[in-house]
Amino acid sequence: MKKLFDKDNFIFFDMNKEQKKQSLITSLFLIIAFVIASFIFLYAFYGFVDCIGSIVSGSMDVAISDLLRNLPLILCSFMSIWVILLLQASFRRVNDEKWFKSLLKNAIALIAFAVTNIIYIIVGLAIGKYTSMVEGSPSRIYPLDAFMYSFIIIALGVFVVLYVKKYHEKLQYLAPKHGEIVTKARGLYCTFVSFWMLFAMFGLSAGLYSIFIYDFMHEHVFFGIAVILVYLLSPFMLAMWEFFYNEIKEEKKKELLLPLSLISLGVSVLFAVLYIVSLSLNKDAPSNAGFGMFPVAFAASVNIATLLMVFTPVIVSIVMTIKGILLRKKTA
Repeated sequence: MKKLFDKDNFIFFDMNKEQKKQSLITSLFLIIAFVIASFIFLYAFYGFVDCIGSIVSGSMDVAISDLLRNLPLILCSFMSIWVILLLQASFRRVNDEKWFKSLLKNAIALIAFAVTNIIYIIVGLAIGKYTSMVEGSPSRIYPLDAFMYSFIIIALGVFVVLYVKKYHEKLQYLAPKHGEIVTKARGLYCTFVSFWMLFAMFGLSAGLYSIFIYDFMHEHVFFGIAVILVYLLSPFMLAMWEFFYNEIKEEKKKELLLPLSLISLGVSVLFAVLYIVSLSLNKDAPSNAGFGMFPVAFAASVNIATLLMVFTPVIVSIVMTIKGILLRKKTA
């Protein structure tokens, strides 16, 4: 355990002052972007569930209408995830010149999506799709929030374009690369990371949301605590792999992946058992208390959303443990 946390294993401690500063700033921006994206995703998910509910009830016309009405919020969530992936990729670029070209293309694409979103909302107001700029659903100030957020994305995209075109030679990113992008099965890897990130975003927003609205004074308190812990485990684990494992030097990763994976597996299994025990002690807790803590997760009779949150960290940990064992065998 002590060897796992030895500072000699980490890239960060070999950096000079300027490199550390750049690395910390990038990490901070990544965290802020993730938190913002998580709550945008929460409201977009609410809108998506409304559409699914209409489909299940046989009202396809209502589902399509809801989808068209909530499209700006869904696009905002999509753009937020895109920004996170771009920031994450800044740690893992293999070739600086290719990275800057990719950054330029993605910035222009984000600007195009944001402009489309703004035009869509304006047209929606003109044709009566929205009765006003503030309708209050699914978020309190929707669609005004989607409208304003699109301008933020445009400003960010313009900044990136200017940075790449004029300043990147003067303002070089000097910090060492963290965990280069996987070249084999890259598409599968990116898909896996994207889905894992969505679970973590849902977990962060759901967990924090539940803390503030859940009544911890009633008989289902143990169940409520177990669910909140399960929700918050996914973003915590994602942060562990992103900011801890990817900070480990490449020559040390093969050695340290297995013990870190086993710790992750132990914690995720513990939290899963905690949830199962809390549920077994009171099987009525989801219907009696679940809806009050997070309606989307408990909207159906079978609590699929929370079950996915319970077992996804376990599955991720098992995959990483298997990878750690295979790397140990290769180096043996």
